[in-house]
Amino acid sequence: MSAFAGIEAFVRVVEAGSFTTAAQRLQTAKSSVSAAVRGLEERLGVRLLDRSTRRVEPTEAGRVFYARCRRLLEEEAAARLEAQSLQEMPAGRLRVAAPECFAARHLVPGLASFLAQHPAVELELAESPGNVRLVEDGFDLAIRVVETPAEGMVVRRLATSRVVIVAAPGYLAQHGAPLVPGDVAAHRCVGFAPLAWRDTWRLGGESVPVRPVLLTDNTETLRAAALAGVGLAAVPDWAVADALAAGLLQRVLPDHRAAESGIFAVYPTNRLMIPKVRAFVDHVAAGLRARGLAG
Repeated sequence: MSAFAGIEAFVRVVEAGSFTTAAQRLQTAKSSVSAAVRGLEERLGVRLLDRSTRRVEPTEAGRVFYARCRRLLEEEAAARLEAQSLQEMPAGRLRVAAPECFAARHLVPGLASFLAQHPAVELELAESPGNVRLVEDGFDLAIRVVETPAEGMVVRRLATSRVVIVAAPGYLAQHGAPLVPGDVAAHRCVGFAPLAWRDTWRLGGESVPVRPVLLTDNTETLRAAALAGVGLAAVPDWAVADALAAGLLQRVLPDHRAAESGIFAVYPTNRLMIPKVRAFVDHVAAGLRARGLAG
C-alpha cells in the first residue's frame, strides 16, 4: 500500500483538531478516519499525532509532515479542477452553501429546471445562517447576503437585499402602524439575533432602540413570526416579497429606507472556470432577475 494512503484523513484531523469533526467533513465514519491515520503512522514508522481526550495535536514530525501533505493535496485539487475546467459540459457534485430562507425561496424553486438542463450535475445544499469555510469545508460556491464580502474570494454580485419593516394586517389593525421611526419603540418587535437588528433598528438614518418580544437567529422564523402577528419585523425584502404581494404582510414606514446589502456568489479562485459552478451562478442570477431582485 502507498505511504500516501491516509494523507487526506491526517490533514483533516490536524485542521479540525479532532477525529470526529474530520470524519464529518470527510463524510465518513470516525473509525475509518482513525484507522486511516493509524495505518499511515504504521507505514511511515512515525507517530504523527498526540491524542488526548480533549484535542488531537500534531507531533513535531507531524507538523513537518502536515506542511508537505497540505501542499500535496492542494496540488492534487488544482490538477483535478484544471482537468474539470477543460470539460465543456457541467458535471459532477456541486456543493453550495446558502442562507436557509434564501435557499428555500430562491434556489430550490428553480432547481428542477437547472437539473433538467444539466443532468450530469448532482447538487448538495448546506443551509445555515452563518458563513461556512469554503476551502476548508470543500464547498464550490456560497451565496452570501452581506454588505461587503470577505477578501480572498472571487465575488459576483447577483442582486440587492433591502431590509423592510413589515407586519401582519391583523397586528396593524389592533395596534396601528408607526408613522415615524420613533414610533417603533412602542410596538412589539421581532429581532434578528445574528445582526444589529436584534435591538437597534436603523431607519432613514435614525437609530431606534427596540426591545424584542421574540428574538430569533433564523430568517424563516422571523418571517413566520411576522405572518403570525407577533409584531413588527425587520426582514430582507427577498424573504417576504411573496407575502407582501399576497397581502399577507404590509410594509410600514416605506419612506424611511433601512439597510441594504448585496446578494453575492462567492467562490474560491480555483472554482472560477469550472462549468458546473459557472452554469449554476448564471442560473441563480437569471432567477433573481426574473423575480425583480437584481440590482
